[in-house]
Parts: sequence; structure tokens; C-alpha cells
Amino acid sequence: MTESSTFPGIRAVLNGAGELELTAVNAPPGAVIRMDVNAASPRMLCTQGRYLAPVQAPPGTRIRFRLFQGKRGLTEPETFIMPGVPAVRPFPSTLIPCTQNRDFMIYDWAARHEAVCRLVRETHPDLLFIGDSITHFWGGPPVDEPGRDILQKSPETWRMCTAGMTAANLGFGYDRVENALWRLRHGELDGAAENAVCVVLIGTNNLTENTDEEILDGIRAVCREIIRRLEKAVIILQGFYPRNSAREGTAERIAAINLLLRRLAAEQNFIYTEPGRVMADASGRVPEELSNDGLHPSAAGYERIAAVLAPVIRQAAERKK
Repeated sequence: MTESSTFPGIRAVLNGAGELELTAVNAPPGAVIRMDVNAASPRMLCTQGRYLAPVQAPPGTRIRFRLFQGKRGLTEPETFIMPGVPAVRPFPSTLIPCTQNRDFMIYDWAARHEAVCRLVRETHPDLLFIGDSITHFWGGPPVDEPGRDILQKSPETWRMCTAGMTAANLGFGYDRVENALWRLRHGELDGAAENAVCVVLIGTNNLTENTDEEILDGIRAVCREIIRRLEKAVIILQGFYPRNSAREGTAERIAAINLLLRRLAAEQNFIYTEPGRVMADASGRVPEELSNDGLHPSAAGYERIAAVLAPVIRQAAERKK
């Protein structure tokens, strides 16, 4: 955009650290910059993540950005290619931290991130649940909208799992691995106990986007970020939960990924557990009484999960003493 323009626009510059900084110019009140990374879709919608911090991405990464006011785009999408020589092999999306807004009809991703950062700074939790909607909709603070049951399906079993500890729910609906990685790098661990127990369940939303190895690389990066920031943390790595899917081979793929996660946990001295096993029946499907959509636990489903996970959390708490 030209500096003399009176129309809304976005200024894109690289800072001294080689990160992309975006600044709205002549933007009306309430306007926000949204962006995507190496997106395949030709359209930019309000479901793209909000720009909240300088973008860290490897050479050759294609970053698009657009100014929005609510659901309406105020500018045309613009593209910036991160300078430098791209790697011979494509860099997996699971390793490029970014925000998202896919669940905007249910909750505000950016507002929840701010709430989590504030909660962790103020309460110094020693138990952190890091994940996607399966974690988000369980229970515990921060609470997005207390009057909406979908956001707090089983606070009673949450309390059973967290008894005697100060817990924080770092679950975000529709998050992929790269979104959790962004959050951990931008304040959500700042103030947590150095020896916090960190319960990790992330990656199921990457199944349609990434290979098993790419998902594993991303989860490994998430765990490394935890240890980098909380040196004495004890990580509980959960295997993927079963899901009723029309996509052929989903159950076998989840089993293969869980085997990789078990190996990762053994290599890194994490605690590995698969509480999702109790969600499936003998045929491998999740019955309706445990989940109304074949993935997210109902209150009865969380009760089963908690019965498996609570003893594991107590074991981890003993390890960190």
C-alpha cells in the first residue's frame, strides 16, 4: 500500500529478527488483521487466525494477510514470501506457529489466549492441560461463557482429576499442533510452576492436513517448548482418542500414531497414557452415550476418561516432588 493512501491497508515489514510485522493503516475501529500460512484455498475468510505477534516462519513460507471488520473483508488479500533459500523438503505446517479462528461461532480464540495468559501469570498453576476442543470443553478455568454448556461438559470430573493442585485449561477448540505451539511461545506458560505437570493431547485436527510423521514432529516440538520454558516439567503424553469417521483407515491410522507417541514418550522419559481406549466399544466405535459426535466426550465419556487419567496425574505429581 502507498503511504499517502487514505484507504484501509496493511504495512508489512521484516524486523531485525527476520520476523514479519504487520501493521493496520487507516483502519476503522474494531478492524483486525487476519493471516494464513501456505494456505491452499484461494479465499481468505474470517476463519483465518488473527495477527497477534510478529510471524516466525522459514524461508519460502507464503503468508497472506487481510484486514477484516467482523466477517467482512475490508481489503483484498496480500501475500508476502519469507525471504531466503527454501529447504529442499517442504517445511511441515505443524512446525510453523500460527493462530486460528476456525471455531469463531463458539468462542473467541484471541480472547481465550489472553485469558489463559492472565490466569497462568496470576495463579502459577502446577497442572496444565494443553490441547484442543477435547480438553477445552471438559471444565476448569478459564471459562469462556459459564452459561453455555458446550464449553463446560463435565466440571465435576475435571475437579476429580485436578484435586489438590492448581490447574489451568489450555485447551482451544479446533486447534492444530501448530496453534498450540504458537500459544506456548506467546505467554501461556509464563508464570506456571517450573515443575508443573503438563497433560498433552493435541493433533487429531491435523489428521486431514498432515502425515503421521509431520504430526509427530509437531507434537515433539510442543513438548520441547514445554521443557524449554518449564525445565522441570513432567509431561503426560496422551494418545489420540478414537473417532467415528467415514474416512477409511482412520482407526488404523490413530493406532499407528499412538504407537509413535508411545515411542516418543519412552525416548524422552514422558509418561504415556491412552485414556481414549475406554471411549470405544468392542467394534472400535465410540457409542452415542459417550459422545454425541463420535469424538468429543459427553459427561459420561469424561467420567470414563477421568477414571483413567486421575491416577496418572497423581503418579506424575509424585514424580515431580
